Amino acid sequence: MKMSDNRIHQFRYRESGMGEEQLFTWTAATQELRLEEGTGEEAIFFLSRRQQQELTRRLEKAGVIDWQPEYTTEWLILDGTYWEISWTGSEGNGASQGSNAYPERWELLRDWLYRQFEKEELR
Repeated sequence: MKMSDNRIHQFRYRESGMGEEQLFTWTAATQELRLEEGTGEEAIFFLSRRQQQELTRRLEKAGVIDWQPEYTTEWLILDGTYWEISWTGSEGNGASQGSNAYPERWELLRDWLYRQFEKEELR
């Protein structure tokens, strides 16, 4: 499987809702995945080569670099979920955000990020 030349090298993914906030930061060069909670708690996880490859595949499969700048819904939802992602890649920088509206395959990235830190808590 050939990896795309248009690769993301770094991203920040922030999500907030129901009074909680999480910020994930990933840097390919250092293999570091960081989670900062709105409470001030912070966890740093160093990805194995296999995990790096899995993350890269998920970024490509979710089509992150092709996400629209903004996703919205016509519904008024109180205490909904707000999310935003910004990235740096070989083709430049990009960003996307949404409030209770999501791009297709968004959960491929989001769910994987949360799972990495659930495993950490079990150790």
